[in-house]
Amino acid sequence: MKKSTLLVICCFTIFISQAQQTGLGINTLKADINSNGQIDIITPSANELHLNIDNKNHTISYDLLGFEFLSELSFANNILTISGYNGGTGLYSWTYKFRNNQSTKKIELIGYDDFNKWVSGSISTSINTITNRWEVILKEYNHAKETMETTKHTGKISIRKVGLTDITEKDINKLTGIGMTYWH
Repeated sequence: MKKSTLLVICCFTIFISQAQQTGLGINTLKADINSNGQIDIITPSANELHLNIDNKNHTISYDLLGFEFLSELSFANNILTISGYNGGTGLYSWTYKFRNNQSTKKIELIGYDDFNKWVSGSISTSINTITNRWEVILKEYNHAKETMETTKHTGKISIRKVGLTDITEKDINKLTGIGMTYWH
């Protein structure tokens, strides 16, 4: 009896996890992302993206991008958007925007955004990798004044040209590290 109950719980957990992923209605994306006349294919799975760019296969794990669940995969106005979130007691989301660079012939990261919300505040980071400018907005509850206070920070980042198919953990850490500097 105990084994069957455990089996039912395990199957239900897997079903719920898959339902969260497929319930978002995120389908395979087929588009000419690098404007070369060939249709590129990005297929989401439970924990990674499978890319077929110019008939070359690549995989990007959601874990590398910092999230558990994919919330958006779209291509509009020549910009590929990949967004995801994590479950938990707060709200945590990440968005990456890529565009084909005609001069380098690479699909490059042009923007990064993250948003982290908890009970007493939030922090959002926005990075434009074309201008190398970033902005962090921190909202925190001030207990003494009983109000929310907003602080804005701006600066410049020095980062390599990050490609869709060669993004690394070091790149991600550099992007996420900016906002984390201000998170108390």
